[in-house]
Amino acid sequence: MNGYLCSETNFHQLWIKLQHKKSKSLLVCVSYRPPDSPLDCFEKYFKPNYVHALTMGKLIILLGDLNCDMLKPTPGSASLMKTTKELNLNQLIKSPTRITESSQTLVDVIFVSSPRLVVNSGVIETCISDHFPVYVSLKLKTDKSPPNYITTRSYNKYDPDLFAIDLASNRDRLVSIFGMDNVDEKLTIFNEIFLNTLDKHAPVKTIKVRGKSCPFITPEIKASMIKRDQLHSLFRKTRDHYDWLNFREARNFTKTALVNAQKEYVLKEVQQHRNNTGSRWKVIKENIAYRERESVVYSKEPKLVAEEFNHFFSTIGGNAAKKASTLIQDPSVYPARNLSDVNRTDNSYPEENDRFSFTPVSCSEIRNIILAMPSNKSPGKDKVSMRVIKHSLPVILGSLTDIINCSLSSSSFPIAWKEAEVIPLLKDRNHEEASNNRPLSLLTFLSKICEKVALNQFGSYLMKNKKLSTHQSGNKKHHSCEALNLLTGDTILKAMDGKLVTALILIDLSKAFDSVNHTFLLTKLSNVGASPSVVKWFDSYLTGRTQSVRIGSTVSTPLPVFYGVPQGAILSPLLFSICTNDLPSSVHHSKLESYVDDSKILLSFTVANVDCLKQQLEEDLYLIGNSCSENELLINPGKTKYMLIGTRQNLQQLPVDMTINFLNETITPVSFAKDVGMTIDSYLTYDQHITNLVSSCMNSLCQINRVKKCFDKEALTLIVSALVMNKMFYCSTVWSNTSSTNINKLQLVQNFACRIITNIGKFDHISPGLCELNWLPVKEQLLLREAIMMYKCVNELAPHYLSDLFTKRSDIHQRDTRSHDSLQIPLYKTSAGQRSFHYRGVTLWHDLDIKFKKLNSLKTFKNELKRSMLEQIYK
Repeated sequence: MNGYLCSETNFHQLWIKLQHKKSKSLLVCVSYRPPDSPLDCFEKYFKPNYVHALTMGKLIILLGDLNCDMLKPTPGSASLMKTTKELNLNQLIKSPTRITESSQTLVDVIFVSSPRLVVNSGVIETCISDHFPVYVSLKLKTDKSPPNYITTRSYNKYDPDLFAIDLASNRDRLVSIFGMDNVDEKLTIFNEIFLNTLDKHAPVKTIKVRGKSCPFITPEIKASMIKRDQLHSLFRKTRDHYDWLNFREARNFTKTALVNAQKEYVLKEVQQHRNNTGSRWKVIKENIAYRERESVVYSKEPKLVAEEFNHFFSTIGGNAAKKASTLIQDPSVYPARNLSDVNRTDNSYPEENDRFSFTPVSCSEIRNIILAMPSNKSPGKDKVSMRVIKHSLPVILGSLTDIINCSLSSSSFPIAWKEAEVIPLLKDRNHEEASNNRPLSLLTFLSKICEKVALNQFGSYLMKNKKLSTHQSGNKKHHSCEALNLLTGDTILKAMDGKLVTALILIDLSKAFDSVNHTFLLTKLSNVGASPSVVKWFDSYLTGRTQSVRIGSTVSTPLPVFYGVPQGAILSPLLFSICTNDLPSSVHHSKLESYVDDSKILLSFTVANVDCLKQQLEEDLYLIGNSCSENELLINPGKTKYMLIGTRQNLQQLPVDMTINFLNETITPVSFAKDVGMTIDSYLTYDQHITNLVSSCMNSLCQINRVKKCFDKEALTLIVSALVMNKMFYCSTVWSNTSSTNINKLQLVQNFACRIITNIGKFDHISPGLCELNWLPVKEQLLLREAIMMYKCVNELAPHYLSDLFTKRSDIHQRDTRSHDSLQIPLYKTSAGQRSFHYRGVTLWHDLDIKFKKLNSLKTFKNELKRSMLEQIYK
């Protein structure tokens, strides 16, 4: 992609492709924007060329004088940063590039698409020109990574039928466990038979992880590659023109053969696994060129690193809990206050007859649980995958059911199921520091089956008897992140309609799951209705746990864990919700909502009443902090986000200093923050959320576009829908009230995705392609998703806090009018209130044809309404 471009507004672009020896080539765009050139030139002229350049899959560098001062928040810098943010470009230059007697500006910039390749960058101060030169040093040749080893089972000679037959030959020993009373003895015999048999068919091996396999390379292609290399060596020696021509012909022939062979192989694999979703996705993941990540290399011996990480992970929960418990004794953090008037949760014990007890589970229930579990999850310490359990289900079902029933009836969780293998997942910064990693516990699948049984029974009891707080949206039927975000958005928009400003505080808990105190949790389990035998089972489930950290094939020595619930366990989210069940009732003035361990408080106020806001917020934060400290949960005030959301007019009337104090730290309001997967800004425009969304989707589409020739249309549609469209429409009913400009940005993303699948040309109209894929345009797709959410609300398929927003006119008056059964339209004075889902949903429901409203199935409603909308748009 080489060429010089100049727009009618004198925005200049020079695109050059550079090749340095054997390193990967890169694209450089040298650009100049005159001061009088309009700021939309980045969006109109640069962005289309950059998107086209992305399809080449190379490092891209943008540099030049764009006359936008990046040191100040000017319209020019805002416009440039907005465009580059969407395109995943990173600005490297941080110091002034032009200094005069009265000013200093940063107008000469360098943007890169892959900052990990940057070694150094900066400004060279010289008097050659009034602009200082800028530079960037790149590391184009990556270092060879050391070999990586993993311990796994080898399934090269594994045959499911032969394994089941071999296992069935031990049926007598499997049946013998039915007469035992000790669950650990039952499981010991079961594991001995099962694992010994599996070791014969799929032995555990330590293998070297090699680079990306290329099974499509045939002997003919290998011979062609050897010939190509020989001709290249000959040319290097002779430098003869004819030798160069021969090498170039062989190189091009080999390259074409490789591309065609890969395409044929992948198409064959996708077709062969058309009815096996897991296998088909494995083929897809192996061929999609995700952005390369640097391999994790440790400076210390793997065994030493694993031991250090395990010591940190096994003690971090206890350390956080102790720190939280000592905070409450510190009068500088928690000064004495009168808490007698705080509404506390009723801790009275339920009647004995109303308490929950486990009931025996049948073989059919265990079978349904196992078949519903995904087969592609990582196994635990025993390296037994879920697909192996499913293959052997006819043989082991009775024995496994007996072990689970024995565990529930004896209130004893088997010791072998309490061993976790922890994998450190890097969050950010230096990977060699344990604190920068998140521990993921890999548990045996048999233990998860038992957990699922307990979750189904105990969870149903809690929901039926309404034992969980209504302000907790995690792990509940019909509840979701989208539902909670809708509640938050409507609360804020309703306040804006009433000329109120809303204070939103997103509370961050440090090591929330890891610091759960087992004694406190067991007491709360009893408070919500668990019988003594159930409490004893949970006590057995929580205590006596051990964990070891695995790095590659190196495993640390097991260490005991005395605090927390294992991250990765099925029961952990529910147990944490029970642990914090009384947290929403601790606040006095504000409203607290939670999604598992993500909690936030909202408090709306008038500008005239701003003086009371600080006192009320700090009082509620004190009560929340006090409640968390009593439960040994540690709040991190440094990561707690504080926002003020309202109309521009109201926010401009607020005092400059709106800081609050929390746990001896000063918290300053921020302009935007991430909340349960969405980015919220101070005006609730969702501009920043759409910018991040476009950036993420465009990055995924560029990776897909590089390998699209390897897939047929059906597989390509599946990939784009799963990796891009699902991401793009996440929580769409919350932000669908954003500006038309943002909707148009998303439409461009959808158009790009459509062109990738259908091969429609750059200048061809997109509608035939969207029709071919049965895709609604973005605007109509948003309306469809809003209609689906309304159907859920009207038919009690949504949380009560959403369903209760909508009332029929017959509930207000008894007059028999034509609109007797219609929904009451809320009265909002401003456009802010009319942006709420409450108002939009009622308006949309009124305009919907009565035949759709009467459909008695959500699936039928989705299909029929989408079919009708497609016919109207593409007729």
